[in-house]
Amino acid sequence: MEGQPRSTGQQHGEFTDEAVRALRALSGYPGEPILLGYHPVARMNPYQGLLYQRSWEAGIAAVPIVRPERVPELTQLVSRGFTGVLHLHWLNLVLADAGSPADARKATDVFLRDLDGFRKAGGRLAWTVHNILPHGSRHDEQEARLRGGVVERCDVVHVMTPQTPEQVRSWFQIPDEKVLFVEHPSYAGAYEDWISRAQARHELGIMPDEVVYAVVGAIRPYKGLNELLDAWERLDDGRPRRLVIGGGPSEEDGVAEALERAAVHPTVLLHARQIPSDEIQLFLRAADVAVLPYTRSLNSGAQLLALTFGLPVIVPAGGGLEEVVDTRFARTFEPGDTDDLARALLAADELLGADARAAALEEAERRSPAVLSARFAHGLRERLGLTPQATGRAAPATDEPASGAPSQVVAAR
Repeated sequence: MEGQPRSTGQQHGEFTDEAVRALRALSGYPGEPILLGYHPVARMNPYQGLLYQRSWEAGIAAVPIVRPERVPELTQLVSRGFTGVLHLHWLNLVLADAGSPADARKATDVFLRDLDGFRKAGGRLAWTVHNILPHGSRHDEQEARLRGGVVERCDVVHVMTPQTPEQVRSWFQIPDEKVLFVEHPSYAGAYEDWISRAQARHELGIMPDEVVYAVVGAIRPYKGLNELLDAWERLDDGRPRRLVIGGGPSEEDGVAEALERAAVHPTVLLHARQIPSDEIQLFLRAADVAVLPYTRSLNSGAQLLALTFGLPVIVPAGGGLEEVVDTRFARTFEPGDTDDLARALLAADELLGADARAAALEEAERRSPAVLSARFAHGLRERLGLTPQATGRAAPATDEPASGAPSQVVAAR
């Protein structure tokens, strides 16, 4: 899921004020307090809130930088002697307005020059690799150059699967010494979850005996909806099956065609709208299996969201999504192979029992947001050489969950 900026932005000086207040709140931390400004801010995706929820306990004040023109405020604070980290997430907005390769090159140059200015002032740089290139990229060469330039300037590159450096290698390289591996957390606690299976099916108009496959999330070409519909039309085993699609559609090529096909199909239930966070449970509790028919993807929040609700999954083989699953709760298919996707849809009948749901939930519980957040915070400190041990001070809290730990989870997608 790529980042979307918050609809209302900070005014000049607001980041500075918030950052100074945050650092004062860490005045009692036994090590060096770190001001971490993260950008862009994805308010429709709870990932960042989950990632930073234990950062304060590790002496890291995670403060959002809503608008890119506020980044110089972090630079000014660093130049005044504060220990500051700029944590970049999705980079898709950097070249979003570039109408030509020349525009893309210029935007890349400006962005990297700004990073150089931040580092020259004494700032440290981290980047979380969410995707190889942006979905729907128009300037692949410059997108790859941008990422290579960011990695070159980074102190820490956060990856969510061990194979990420190899999977991105044809576009850019990540030196081993910069890698911080911390898995994508589950979404435990980020979404409402109280509705029963029977009520969810009743509200969606689904019969109790139907095998229900759910596709939840933004509808975009790389999600493979047309390919899924091709495979769906090949299912002819007589068993009652229902495909439920819920998510806001983009205006990219191929999306309108997929929506038209889904809308008229007798066994497809389409909700072509952004699903409010409190309705996510409706679609996932009604389902037996979550389907991610993606044509390409490095990481997937939708996959972890399904596991959080104890749903078995169908995912593409050979990529980052396959690294998260095992046969106890998942089936895979070869991307681009309609027959193999249809086979996987039928093979999911093997995952309809309680054992598969329990295995999916077990994997989600292993990816506790509290534990992984603490692991990220302490790993970041270690990579930056800013552990309390390095400064001769007492060690921070461990990475075990603590009751009543502060949460920054925000409105979910």
